[in-house]
Amino acid sequence: MKTNVVSIQQGATLLEAAKLLVAKRVGTLPVVDQDGTLVGLTTMRGLVKGFLPDFVSLMENVEFVKDFGALEEISEEDIAKANTMSLAEFMEEPVSVEENCSLVRALAIMSNHQMVDIPVVRDGKLVGIASRVDIGRAFLESWLSNTKN
Repeated sequence: MKTNVVSIQQGATLLEAAKLLVAKRVGTLPVVDQDGTLVGLTTMRGLVKGFLPDFVSLMENVEFVKDFGALEEISEEDIAKANTMSLAEFMEEPVSVEENCSLVRALAIMSNHQMVDIPVVRDGKLVGIASRVDIGRAFLESWLSNTKN
């Protein structure tokens, strides 16, 4: 897991969360209270989905459309709205694992919740974040350390 976690306070706005995701180049943004307790999650996928028109998310297969062009432009009205929307209203329920959790359990929880990254907590406080790559690497390191070659 990574222990230098990019997180955001629950009092932030949707626009602040979007700016932080972009600036720090992360896809999952844990939301914490002032004590560092994990209270929610925001993801790049969730924010982008929130700004796309509803008909796009309802379509089963949008690959047949060559270019959505105009959909890539967010209006000033949408930006102003995002600057007033509380992240607390938009965030997802927190899904996390304790720091002593097994790799298999962490991977199972990530799979069940369709997560790419999972926050790691100690007594509810955010202490790290693990990606599927982190977990895969830990599996391989463990496996390689047990080989005789």
